[in-house]
Amino acid sequence: MNMQNGLTNICKMKYRKFNNSGLYVSEIGIGTNRFGHNVDQNEVKKIIHYSLDEGINYIDTANTYANGESEVSIGKAYDNKRKSFIVGTKVGWPNEFDANQGLLSSKSIFWHVDQSLKKLKTDYIDILWLHKWDNATPINETLNAVSILIKQGKIRYLGISNYNSWQTSLIVSTARIKFDISIISVQSEYNIIKRDTYLGLKECINYLDINFIPYFPLASGFLTGKYSKNHIPSNSRGEWATYMKKMLNTKHYHFIDELRLVATSYNISLTELSISWLLHHSNITSVICGVRNIEQLKTNAKSINCKITKSDINNIDKIFNKYL
Repeated sequence: MNMQNGLTNICKMKYRKFNNSGLYVSEIGIGTNRFGHNVDQNEVKKIIHYSLDEGINYIDTANTYANGESEVSIGKAYDNKRKSFIVGTKVGWPNEFDANQGLLSSKSIFWHVDQSLKKLKTDYIDILWLHKWDNATPINETLNAVSILIKQGKIRYLGISNYNSWQTSLIVSTARIKFDISIISVQSEYNIIKRDTYLGLKECINYLDINFIPYFPLASGFLTGKYSKNHIPSNSRGEWATYMKKMLNTKHYHFIDELRLVATSYNISLTELSISWLLHHSNITSVICGVRNIEQLKTNAKSINCKITKSDINNIDKIFNKYL
């Protein structure tokens, strides 16, 4: 692992281009699912402005995050700097209270996009992500609605989130052939511990020449090292989230212990190692890191100073195969 100027200061942000687009995004993106929930407006504004100072230009949100308050808080925070950011939001997450308001029908898309524009205080959305595959709505209806919004200037580019390989292949090819729309990226969970989703998509997205954006790069905090056999932080996901409780087992703890030795040998944190491991993937444009405060943001951003070598990757893979 090559270190440039140590990791005590954040170096100049690096950018990567989405294939089939004119968008360049920072290697570190801001995850905002806690904005408007347990991150108050003052802290949101600090995070947004600090991000811009450090060259972080990608903000990732969704119409459902904090029941819409995430978008509201972002809209209040960037003041007159909106054009300095690439803003992505999502539509189409199932709503258990109203099956017709959370999916990808044209009516739902038009309504939610207009609501997001108002909340974000903007005239356009840089990337509209389809949040989840919709079995109830024909792809042609969804893509026709997106095509209209692109022509109206309300959205610039389209991405998909939580789609598997056959769903990705079908919608990308349909978008290109029938609507002349380039879907620029897939977004899904991926990190050193949870690799199955990305591995299931890798061949497909490489063939289609689209990019990948990982969320949960730190496995909901597990890869920060804050969990141990003898300690589960209070008010953390480890206390209430079923998926997190499943992760808190002996094999995962052993994996973290050995991964920590790798990080310590280079005088970096588990967080920095985990994010830099993702950034060694050439088809990943940005890593979405959820943040609650400036200190978390600083730690995440320092990860771009690390350069994972082939030897490091092989070593981490050996540890992974040993326990997982």
